[in-house]
Amino acid sequence: MSQTATPTTFEAATSERVIEAVADATDSDPTDVGPLYHVVDPDALDRLFAPTNRGAVRAGHVTFTFGGCDVVVRGDGEIEVERLDSATDGGVDTDRDRT
Repeated sequence: MSQTATPTTFEAATSERVIEAVADATDSDPTDVGPLYHVVDPDALDRLFAPTNRGAVRAGHVTFTFGGCDVVVRGDGEIEVERLDSATDGGVDTDRDRT
């Protein structure tokens, strides 16, 4: 399942929006998805995607895995979250026949 969060404003910090997006994608409470700082520095992420002084859109993106999801944060503030399944997450292949 893939979800995209597009910002209406940049009021919430990028790190907070990532946690919310992952919680939504995994049907979890934001406090249950785990600490973001285990995979990326939240302060650095917030500074990297903070609005410029002139209001220009930032270029580039950052990709990482967090809370069982692949996350892409884009310079325009869009956050894409794709939930990993057990086959791509290094888990057990449940489709294999057992004999």
